[in-house]
Amino acid sequence: MQTWKQRLVHLDHCRGAGWQVLYQILKDDPELKLLYSWPETYWQRIFNHPSQNLASFLNDLLNPFLHNTYEYVLQSNIKVLTILDEEYPESLKEIHQPPWILYCKGDTRLLNEETILAVIGTRKPTTYGIQVTNHLIPEIIQAGIPIVSGLAKGIDSHAQWQALHAGGKVIGVIGSGFHKMYPQENQHLADEISQKGLLITEYPPNMPPQKHHFPARNRIISGLSKSILVIEGKKRSGTFITVEQGLNHGKDIFAVPGSLFSPESEGPNELIRQGARVIQHAKDILEEWGIK
Repeated sequence: MQTWKQRLVHLDHCRGAGWQVLYQILKDDPELKLLYSWPETYWQRIFNHPSQNLASFLNDLLNPFLHNTYEYVLQSNIKVLTILDEEYPESLKEIHQPPWILYCKGDTRLLNEETILAVIGTRKPTTYGIQVTNHLIPEIIQAGIPIVSGLAKGIDSHAQWQALHAGGKVIGVIGSGFHKMYPQENQHLADEISQKGLLITEYPPNMPPQKHHFPARNRIISGLSKSILVIEGKKRSGTFITVEQGLNHGKDIFAVPGSLFSPESEGPNELIRQGARVIQHAKDILEEWGIK
């Protein structure tokens, strides 16, 4: 007899089972006791109308070989945290569309740290952006502050490497399954974070990256953080999706000022103009948080 968690993990692995589909199923059947006995008319209603998505979903749902998906995940050294588990962070329960499941590698205790700083920025940092990251991250780590970011190229991954080298606590959030790492060039970084910090995703292990995964990933980065630090980024970029989500979540925004003549400093400078706290040293963050 499968447990609720086993059924939820199987459901999460079914093609076409996005957040809204899981929401409707859990609303109708919170304990998932009817998961394998609903008539096809029920599923047609859930999916609005018969479609290829529905056919793929039912094929996966009714495939007896996939009923052991939970055991497969555990055998891959992946820990499964559902929204009902005690370790699941309260901060994520408060965001829009909290993940039903977090797939985790590493120290899950980091999820409930109170002063996590999100560090984000451009995928194409300038020499100045790299220098600022090298200057700030060791100071932040020495102050005992964990950082969270998304393993993207540029500022995100550079900040995480700096934090690891400084012996800090690092959380990495990816927009794919663990077996489909993106970008592939950061596989080594992901391995280091999973061994020395915590690597998480809301996507099943074999889920490849998709464009819409990355804005969704950013809501987790924002949700876990106490505040968000922007080092470099253009006004219209993925960095500012995280900022917007942070503002919606009530997070403070910190920004590093930059040259008036650098496109990559347009974003942080605009945030400062709108009221973001100027950050030049780690102590600026500590003062804002009331930490001495």
